[in-house]
Amino acid sequence: MGNAASKRKTKAHTAVEKQSPTANQSQRFDGRDYHIEENSGYLLPNDDQEIDRLHEEHFVTKELLGCNIMAAGLKNLDFQAGGLSILDVCCGPATWLCETSLEYPDCHFSGVDMCSLWPQIIRPVNLSFTKANVLYGLPYPDKSFDFVQMRFVVLAFRTDEWPRVLSEIRRVLKDGGLFQCIDLDMRVTTDAAGSSTNERQDALRLGQLISQVESFCTSKRLDPTAGAKLDMWLGDAGMNILQSEYREIPIGWGGPIGEAYLHIFRGVLDGLAPWMKRDLKITDEEYAHRMNQTAEYVVASKAFIGLYAFLTQKPIDD
Repeated sequence: MGNAASKRKTKAHTAVEKQSPTANQSQRFDGRDYHIEENSGYLLPNDDQEIDRLHEEHFVTKELLGCNIMAAGLKNLDFQAGGLSILDVCCGPATWLCETSLEYPDCHFSGVDMCSLWPQIIRPVNLSFTKANVLYGLPYPDKSFDFVQMRFVVLAFRTDEWPRVLSEIRRVLKDGGLFQCIDLDMRVTTDAAGSSTNERQDALRLGQLISQVESFCTSKRLDPTAGAKLDMWLGDAGMNILQSEYREIPIGWGGPIGEAYLHIFRGVLDGLAPWMKRDLKITDEEYAHRMNQTAEYVVASKAFIGLYAFLTQKPIDD
């Protein structure tokens, strides 16, 4: 899918490539840069390699959903007419923001993240950024935005932090404003039908790193299944669901999407390497071996993970 992804690059993507993480916001482990926010449980890096992975995840997600903004969002808000205020929470390298701000030049777009991975020099004129940790609150007045998005934060928030984050998003939304939330259920599902006992045992051995990652994340109070719980959490936050979508993402099989997602998935495992090696008490070589085994396993077993997308509305009379 490398070629397919490159064909979908826009001038927005060219803009976001001209960037580099801020040096003083990182600590280095095993040749990778990680954040230094004491109050954050986020486990993945904040370096150029991770920026590339997030770019690719954006394009795969856009391909799977067929859009940057879900249909119910376009139906309820007139982005073409302009005048809307849009916020991307935990915006990362801002690929989505750069694309949508160019597509809707008469709207104003804002991004917020605890690490400034966004474009530092080249950016659309209707796009601005703020460095802030959402766990301390969003640095905007009540009812500031018509549309808010948050995605790819399954490994960012501890289970007990989700209600606080969603409450903050609701606070900064205007009455009747829209919230688009997209995330993963990172549990890996395989096609084990018809497998013999020996084949299942071999599969468990090859895929052991997947279960070890899930257990490690759970031990850190992160919820790898967050995507599958979004509908419940959004309801608890008082949001009305207008549209929901579910996609199964093949990992390493089924065509260009699967091939691209194997690369993304390996990027996650590589980003978690410093913590997993320490937790499992294994060497660099052994971890690399288990990563290779995992890649073999997900392809052979036709593994997939679930992508959940919701377009919700804050009550008009809130």
